[in-house]
Amino acid sequence: MNDSMDKIKVAFIKFGGMANGGTEKYLQTIAAHLPKDLFEVDFFYCDAAPYIGSNFQHIDTCPSRVKYCEEHGVNLIKFDVAFKDVTKPTHDWVDTNFWEVFNEDDYDVIQTGRSGHPEYPFIHINKTPIVDSIHLAGMAERKANVAMTVLVSEEQMQRWVGAGGPPDRAMVIPVPVEVPHETKNDTSYREELGFDNKFVFGMHQRNDKNIFSPIPLEAYEEIQTDETAFLILGGSDNYRKQAKDLELKNVEFIDSTSDVDTIHKFLNTLDVYAHGRSDGEQCSSSIIEGLSHSLPVISHTAPSMGQVAQIGDAGKVVNDCFEYADVMGDLMGDDKYYEQCTENAAKQYNTVYNVDSIIGKFVELYKKVSNV
Repeated sequence: MNDSMDKIKVAFIKFGGMANGGTEKYLQTIAAHLPKDLFEVDFFYCDAAPYIGSNFQHIDTCPSRVKYCEEHGVNLIKFDVAFKDVTKPTHDWVDTNFWEVFNEDDYDVIQTGRSGHPEYPFIHINKTPIVDSIHLAGMAERKANVAMTVLVSEEQMQRWVGAGGPPDRAMVIPVPVEVPHETKNDTSYREELGFDNKFVFGMHQRNDKNIFSPIPLEAYEEIQTDETAFLILGGSDNYRKQAKDLELKNVEFIDSTSDVDTIHKFLNTLDVYAHGRSDGEQCSSSIIEGLSHSLPVISHTAPSMGQVAQIGDAGKVVNDCFEYADVMGDLMGDDKYYEQCTENAAKQYNTVYNVDSIIGKFVELYKKVSNV
């Protein structure tokens, strides 16, 4: 336990923790925005390492995310891991010096970001209160010092409780997403892409063929004209192939990036956020970023349905590409409906996903569980 009465000392621990993935950015944003007059924040991370028992490749360390944390007063502590052994139920780290740099007695709170099952190194952290942020919720751990489990959506909460998680030690806090104000009202890609007088749909996604959805571009094929365009930032090559195969008009691509200003410049270009993901969402950062720019959002049904609550009255979640195309047409052709959706998008972001509000919830949670 931290002896200092001045600040609450929090340790964030994440394998590959300075990557540009959703869970990693979630933890980085919380760590960065905790008020440093109240908290001392250490973030333990390693570079990506090969998996034993799987060909999965974790996203590697992103220099811009390291810089982001350092600029926000987060103390980064790097450790080494040679392999992650997923043949073990606890996904053990092999040949690691983690325990040489970490001592749980130095901290008031431990913050995780994981899938929910008993997992290394947290199986060996038994005294300090743990705040467990769960991002899959297929399993639930009932470890005594897990003081609170944080789920990112009500749907995820239901799954977690259904898996045996104690509801009295769980709460929902959405994903915090930053919006740089100087970029939010700044330039877009319209002029350089020749989109000045076009109605622009678009989406952004990591380069992962496993989450590719054909529905947004199939829908766009149904409504495309010389006055429409579709812009994709990142995404797998499947989108490029699909656009070529369907001979779509005015579809452009921007290379994947972790640069926050570029992402929000991209969002400034859009009239509608046309979301698609084959497995659905728990709490999508991309949708939240669209809402932050007051964009109507369209999505489709999928195995996970967190996108329904996220979008709310800011758009619609549909069943197939034809219903998707109908909503695209409604947003283009009905000014009153479009304006209503933009107002609802802004309201949804400001009331549910505002960063300051979300960080405030973590501040109160850490105070409560740390007993400092």
